[in-house]
Amino acid sequence: MKYLDLLMATDWLARYYPKYYGNELMLLADDILKWFRNELPEDSSTLKYLQSLYDSPSDALRAIWKEMQLLMGPYWGN
Repeated sequence: MKYLDLLMATDWLARYYPKYYGNELMLLADDILKWFRNELPEDSSTLKYLQSLYDSPSDALRAIWKEMQLLMGPYWGN
């Protein structure tokens, strides 16, 4: 997985996937990207939640990328 691929996938989903911002997976992806870029404060509840689910930002990105590939599967070639 490339970071650029993940960003392009989230952009594509934002444009073409119905109810993109209502999807919990996409909200989680946005939070993980913030964690990866160190944009979350140390005392953030979001950061604590992500750390309880994943060992590192890299593990979180891999997991969310797999989920996004499943979501985009039928449309990825378009």
